[in-house]
Amino acid sequence: MSAVALLGMAQTLGIIALVTVLVQVWWFRRREKVLLNDRVRQRLQLRTDVAIEPTQSRVAGSALERVLLRADIRLSRPQLALLGMLTFILVALVLASSGLIPAVVVMLLILASAWLYWRFRFQQQRRTIFESLPGLMDSTLRYMDAGRSLEASLLESFKDAPGVFTPLTFRLRSAIEAGRDYTGLFDDFSRLYKVPSLVMVSIALRTSSRFGSSVRPVLQQVASSLRSQQELRREFMASTAETRFTAGAFTLLPLGMAAYMMLINEKYAEVLLQTDTGHTMLIIAGILQGMGVIVIWRMVQGVGRE
Repeated sequence: MSAVALLGMAQTLGIIALVTVLVQVWWFRRREKVLLNDRVRQRLQLRTDVAIEPTQSRVAGSALERVLLRADIRLSRPQLALLGMLTFILVALVLASSGLIPAVVVMLLILASAWLYWRFRFQQQRRTIFESLPGLMDSTLRYMDAGRSLEASLLESFKDAPGVFTPLTFRLRSAIEAGRDYTGLFDDFSRLYKVPSLVMVSIALRTSSRFGSSVRPVLQQVASSLRSQQELRREFMASTAETRFTAGAFTLLPLGMAAYMMLINEKYAEVLLQTDTGHTMLIIAGILQGMGVIVIWRMVQGVGRE
């Protein structure tokens, strides 16, 4: 490499280092502000004459926590910041060595891979919920038939539930022990994982706690309907497995091949990046790929999932 190229890469690395330091300073200042706000909020909660916005009816608090919880991704804020910093450095190195378009391709590949991974984990969580809910409803009914109260039956049935129910079980136990209304937790959990059947459970629990009506018919109906839905879901997922795999392949493979060919074959990359014809080919390929992904994804969206 020439001295000019080395000088350019050195300047780029210096800019990356400077940006990294600035981001770290900003992150530490923001973290201190968040901790200070948490301490103030905890002190205000000790006061009975100050109105505090109720957050006990939510399974997860912040938006970032809810996004990670839906896919069962257990990463702390420093770890997420580190991943973001590594991604930024990788894209900046590609930008310094190969140019703008390869850096955009690498960035799109990283974003598409992250989204597909999150989507895969989220669907796994929902599948576990749909498979476990009928058994949980039956366990609650059995405990109620044995003479236990509704709250004790819910706690006992959710005690041995899969790990996806752990946040709901923790909040449910805290609400019942504190004597608070726990029906909103099922509403928030249903919105979090898009499980409409839990809305029926929440309405039945709220009606039973306020008017004393029986909750058993609703729980029995939810269990039977979920079992029938699971049978249809398995059939749909098996019949659309090839189409869903094609959609994922069409999302990742073109971006991966483009990044690989641009980084390995310099002459091919020069034709695409430094000529008007290459720019036109890249634009047309990007548009066609995006249209193909959207069409195939719409074909499989909602099939065996909702």
